[in-house]
Amino acid sequence: MSYCVNCGVELDRTRASCPLCHTAVFNPNQPVDLESPTPYPKNVGKSENVDSSELTSLLTIVFATVGVVCGLLNWLVFTRTCWSFYIIGVLAMIWVNLIPVFFRDKVNPFVCIALDGIAMALFVGMIAVLHPGQGWYMEIALPIIFISTALLEIFYLFNIRLKTSAITKMMVIVGIIAVITVAVQMLIGFHFNRIINLTWSAVVLACCVAVEVILFALRLHHGVRNELRKRMHF
Repeated sequence: MSYCVNCGVELDRTRASCPLCHTAVFNPNQPVDLESPTPYPKNVGKSENVDSSELTSLLTIVFATVGVVCGLLNWLVFTRTCWSFYIIGVLAMIWVNLIPVFFRDKVNPFVCIALDGIAMALFVGMIAVLHPGQGWYMEIALPIIFISTALLEIFYLFNIRLKTSAITKMMVIVGIIAVITVAVQMLIGFHFNRIINLTWSAVVLACCVAVEVILFALRLHHGVRNELRKRMHF
């Protein structure tokens, strides 16, 4: 029995070098056995890559089958409400959200985010048609979806596409939180009262502004920023 002189791992008698650190084996009392089978396979196994077109067709068939079955049940058996529309809409949204998985290198991520926003707008619009209200879709839902989609585009641009620092990414995230919070209260207040009045969103906005100022100051002071990176390991 031999042991590696560098890392101490137990070696098989057929090994001429350590499998971990690749240190050469030298043991006069036990020469390397070149005739016995080695404990490791010589052929490297490789898993077969799944074709994206096959995955696309499979999930499309599954989603379409579930949608058709639910539609038939709604049409022939459970006819009191249009419940199948919700299931079909959710399946369509999931399919659209999976476009980056289906077509990995063929679709621009910005286009995918835009398609996700359109799918959400259509789904919520369907709900608005089935349950008509006092204009909540055009005055609340659609603007929020549009703003959220635009902010996701900005988030992807600064946090994933561009090589920005961690502080810049945090500033973008905090800014997005502030914008979406203020927009939601403004839209809701205008829809119900025709008055734009900031209350709870003003608190969130003030906190976000304070955090933004601190992060911006950290960006300007390189020494403090580098010290924080060393201490926080990022």
